[in-house]
Amino acid sequence: MTALLGLDTRLKTARLLCVTDARVRSKDLAGFVNGLCGGGVDIVQLADPSLSTKDALAALATLRKAAAPRQAIVSVWSDADLAGEFLADMLVLPDDGVSAARARRRIHEYALIGRSCHSRADIDAALADPGIDVLIVTADLSSVEYAAAKAPQGDPASKPWFAAGGITVDYLDLLIKAGCRRVVVGRALTKAKDPQAKASEFSTAMKAAWDADPAMEKVVFAAFGRRPRAAGAEASGTEHPEAPDAGDGFGSLSNPFARAKSTPPPADGPTIDDPISN
Repeated sequence: MTALLGLDTRLKTARLLCVTDARVRSKDLAGFVNGLCGGGVDIVQLADPSLSTKDALAALATLRKAAAPRQAIVSVWSDADLAGEFLADMLVLPDDGVSAARARRRIHEYALIGRSCHSRADIDAALADPGIDVLIVTADLSSVEYAAAKAPQGDPASKPWFAAGGITVDYLDLLIKAGCRRVVVGRALTKAKDPQAKASEFSTAMKAAWDADPAMEKVVFAAFGRRPRAAGAEASGTEHPEAPDAGDGFGSLSNPFARAKSTPPPADGPTIDDPISN
């Protein structure tokens, strides 16, 4: 039996996020996502504004089924109503000023909320916002270095952030040296001849960066509610059983809110721009 990890634990230990459309032309979404997750992708995000709500829900259901065996997080770009109807694991908001608190009213209580950040001011605002769980930072080195200084990824108290925007395997070394430990990949995976092999290439490189950084061990232990193991001693401590991330298995592995009653969302929903280009 495989233990179900909570969303917060899965987020904090995630290294690779893939943004994809519904692959309507190739009609291979299920196989594509299976390959991604098999190659080491931790989060799969649907971003396809061309879809109707019905088609978007169907695509997300495909993502959820493919992601479940690997406990990968299923994310929705920008559409809080869609994320709420689907009971998505995560919603990523653009840098358009829409408040996380307003978006929170549309999604389930354990869902994660991310914020796309294109500037230093965006990074500062997202780090200061208690409603934001994770940042998506534009992948220019100046922004990455700033995010790394403000939220060192080897510090368990820092919010996780991912670098995003046209990232290729060849660019990873520079990002890693700048302090990046998590990346968002789009075209390099969606256009790959062998998506699983390419995902594995990204995943292996990011894992090597984590393994080479002693501080990341603290992040992993903290994510599981444990203390780093001292020399010659066993690690101790576990997640509190009532913590939101303590083996809840919400989102892509189950639908615990199917019978829950919710307050109708306000009519003035968020207006969303395109995500960071991948």
